[in-house]
Amino acid sequence: MPGNVLLLLVLIPDLMRTGASHLSRLTGPLQVNIALLDLLLFLYNVPVMFGNMLFESWRLGYVVCVTYNSLSLSIIFADFYSLLAVSLLRYMAVIHPTRTLAVSQRLIGWACVFIWALSFLFSIPLWIHYTTVEMEGETYCVNQMPKQQLSLYFRLLGGMAFLLPMLVMILCYSSIIFTLWVRRGLAIHTASSLQVNRRATVVALVTVVTFVVMWVPYWLVVFLMKDGELLTTGPRYLASNLTTLLAYANRCVNPIICFSLSSQCQAGLRKFVRRTGCCL
Repeated sequence: MPGNVLLLLVLIPDLMRTGASHLSRLTGPLQVNIALLDLLLFLYNVPVMFGNMLFESWRLGYVVCVTYNSLSLSIIFADFYSLLAVSLLRYMAVIHPTRTLAVSQRLIGWACVFIWALSFLFSIPLWIHYTTVEMEGETYCVNQMPKQQLSLYFRLLGGMAFLLPMLVMILCYSSIIFTLWVRRGLAIHTASSLQVNRRATVVALVTVVTFVVMWVPYWLVVFLMKDGELLTTGPRYLASNLTTLLAYANRCVNPIICFSLSSQCQAGLRKFVRRTGCCL
């Protein structure tokens, strides 16, 4: 969580910086969006998840039951589509660089709003069907959607929130890598812009690959779920919790990647340190 807060403190001032490149000004709001999503996950969902693991029954009330499960899905969806938007912008900057000039920072801001709205739309079934129930004197947080519908819903969601954006990102970065490294860049790219694009592409690609690898086990569990029977045994329950922890741990990795590989984030960190009077 401290890493995500620090990343926000570095990224937000850069949004107003006039000297930044056009592509940096476009990807900046999306990176801030991702950092905000990560912070929300850490501040709310992770504490609730650990609190729930301490007890056999649900002790956090109806409101937390509904918001925890629904927000988790919304954050996952918005994270993937924010990364997808970054990938598409980098694809345009490398393959069709003149087209990015027609894209404004305001348009990207509206794209972030659209991503949040779309993620909420896909989570509506969870807002409707999650509730608390009493069984044998214990309270449980359950999804009361019919089992076959629940299985179909999560598989459809996995396709829309994970598989589709992952395939598009693979296509984008395959084209980018072929252009920047195999063809040595298009004629319209100068040597300096080619180097900048390569460095930025490495950062984005590492972020996407790490994100996908750490989320694949979680979605495999979702796809293997059959009519809500996945968590009926101890090993399956453990597998579900471990894959969820691995997926959530990915949100700790993003700031590390940015500060380790991104020259823009490193420069922003140095400026932040100078502004606050700290020393490294």
